[in-house]
Amino acid sequence: MKNELKYYGIHSCLKLFEKRKEDIVRVYIHESHLKEFKPILKWCSDQKKAYHIIPNNELEKVTGSVHHEGVCFLAKEKKALSWEKAFQEVVSKKDKTCLLYLDGVENPHNIGSIVRALAHFGISYILGKKDKLFQMTPSAYRIARGGAEYVDLIALDKPIEVLKSLKKKGFSLITTSSHGGKSLYQYNFPHKSIIIMGSESDGVSKEIFSLASEKIQISGTGFVESLNVSIATTLCVAEYCRQNNKK
Repeated sequence: MKNELKYYGIHSCLKLFEKRKEDIVRVYIHESHLKEFKPILKWCSDQKKAYHIIPNNELEKVTGSVHHEGVCFLAKEKKALSWEKAFQEVVSKKDKTCLLYLDGVENPHNIGSIVRALAHFGISYILGKKDKLFQMTPSAYRIARGGAEYVDLIALDKPIEVLKSLKKKGFSLITTSSHGGKSLYQYNFPHKSIIIMGSESDGVSKEIFSLASEKIQISGTGFVESLNVSIATTLCVAEYCRQNNKK
């Protein structure tokens, strides 16, 4: 049904149950996980939620993937957070704040890995243009390993206006490039930072690039042109958090 999604993978399902069990519609599980998921199945029974114990080949059909890890939850999608609500929280914070802006990153594996990294470092928001910000898929949820319950992807109708307004509120826009800029490890991240990552094929758009306060690069051997966007994002976020003592 509309607004329902099939979540699979052990960690993503366990975290979904922990954070928003009320959204669960139905559970599919392999018998090998009965002991581990016994409390969840009891909850399903108490709440009159259907659950089905099925073999791996049936789980592959249900999920459309061989990477289901023996469990699948049919559940309502996580409610989208409006930028208006997030903006009030972001600008009201007086402490150190980091946001991520994705400009055309679409691969679900990359999105899942990025979300997992942001959850690990305590970065709550990913911003992007409405028609370019990739939304979470079952595959991305699995790869995020539960991190998607802590990170919101916020699609912006007018991203340029939003970024300009954030600059006025004291945020520095930092974009990455493989063709120059300060070294990541010699750059001092401002307390209020927005890290901007572009797609691997096109990079950051000229319009967004022109707004950047600083350009940085992740120095390497030069044997390859650049790093995978999820790895580059993790390194940048980790360095921001190291400098700002953010766990």
